[in-house]
Amino acid sequence: MPLYERVALFLDYENFHATLQKRTRTLRHRYGFSPQVDFLQLVDFIERNYGSLARRDFIAVANFTHYDPQKGGLNKVATLVGVDSFKPRSERSREQSSGGKKHVVKDYADFRLAYEIGKHVQERRADLYIIASGDGGFASVGRALEREGVAVLFLLAAPQLAAIIIKEGFRWFDFDRTQTPPEPAPAAPVKETPAAPRREKAKDEIQALQETLSALRRALSAGVPLDLLKALLPAGRAEALIRKAESQGLIDRWEAPESGAVCVSLRSERLFGKVQPIPTRPEVAGGARQLYLIRQIAADLPEATRAAWRRALKNRLGLSNRQAKALLQTLFDIGILRPADLRSPRLTLETALTFLEIERNTGTP
Repeated sequence: MPLYERVALFLDYENFHATLQKRTRTLRHRYGFSPQVDFLQLVDFIERNYGSLARRDFIAVANFTHYDPQKGGLNKVATLVGVDSFKPRSERSREQSSGGKKHVVKDYADFRLAYEIGKHVQERRADLYIIASGDGGFASVGRALEREGVAVLFLLAAPQLAAIIIKEGFRWFDFDRTQTPPEPAPAAPVKETPAAPRREKAKDEIQALQETLSALRRALSAGVPLDLLKALLPAGRAEALIRKAESQGLIDRWEAPESGAVCVSLRSERLFGKVQPIPTRPEVAGGARQLYLIRQIAADLPEATRAAWRRALKNRLGLSNRQAKALLQTLFDIGILRPADLRSPRLTLETALTFLEIERNTGTP
């Protein structure tokens, strides 16, 4: 049930678009890819969870000569505020020697967005203001809004890249939670012998394990705790898959120096045929253990309710009531737990890395 009567949303579209692309670059692809955003889904999510969002109250700021507002239906749901964030040729030529290079006025869109927020408070005051930015500069805007007596919420394109002052000082939610991936196209029927599907499935699972381990190694730049890999593998099959990969000579299991945490790495990372143990950060090992226990809690939970989750987190992780409540809220904020399906945690590479980033920045999730 929506919590507020009226909601206002303010979006720096250029910055938001760039952050989404950077998010894919760090987790999925070396250079990232152009994000596919459905703004109708975003508005629907906000109205289902927070309150009514009229087109006049959704302000999107960008240089729309460089971005198509029709993509994702932005022009259908938002009021577009065009800004020319590129300096004219005459001024640009006095400041740079490399001809033809775009020269952007730093923070121009941020200033305009802050202006639009202040203007809206004076003319069309809403009950909740959502600021779609992870820029720490907007913390002062958020605090000013709170002094005005209105609620503030941040929409983050990539929580792991957002400023700590935003994540620690305000409520926020991950943009990824607002988007429903399209249904995959049905696969064409393939005639196979009865044993072939089983062999192919086993091969695909081992390949997926190697790809997950490789992605974790790149993202963490440190030893990958065994618990973290187990948390991301299919429930109930993690240990069996890891043993199978070991028996096939694909991965190694070893202890990290100093911490003694059990870690895993690809066999291809060996030097001169030997495993080279590398340290793993204590907060990564601790966060990995929590994620693995969350996977186990889901399998053992007698009833799928928030209260049951809070009790289980407190008992299994040895937390206080306050810590268990805060951890539960974090799991909802980053989308590991979803109100519609409390039985199945959404433990993916992306949500796990976001969780570990919060652990690294705050010391507690």
